[in-house]
Amino acid sequence: MKKRFFALLTAVIMVFALAACGGSTPTLEEVLASDEWQQEEKTWNDSVASMGISIKTSADGNTLVFEYHLPDDEAFNAFGDAECASMADAFLGALESGDFLSMFKTGYGIKLDAVRCAVFKADGTELYRDEIK
Repeated sequence: MKKRFFALLTAVIMVFALAACGGSTPTLEEVLASDEWQQEEKTWNDSVASMGISIKTSADGNTLVFEYHLPDDEAFNAFGDAECASMADAFLGALESGDFLSMFKTGYGIKLDAVRCAVFKADGTELYRDEIK
């Protein structure tokens, strides 16, 4: 009887210890500040660097925001709604078809409200914004 009691007591203590030590879900801000996420962001930026575009991620509550910052050059300065929509919607469509929201929840334990993509001119003017939920 003593062995069962101590085994049960040990199991209960272990459950509470696991819950107290790192068992909490990180915030979206913590995920975005992590080395793993920063490496992903660097990979994305490396892939568009030759075009002069930079990508920045941030949290707006529980919405993950991808900001595309266009360079100050003639071709990108001529971008209008159609070009921005094409770029942002292709990105969001790829995330949606890959079930990114579910994968993010599985991987990080965070249920995102949405993923937003916004496109900005070099001067900071927002040209376009869309999101998936």
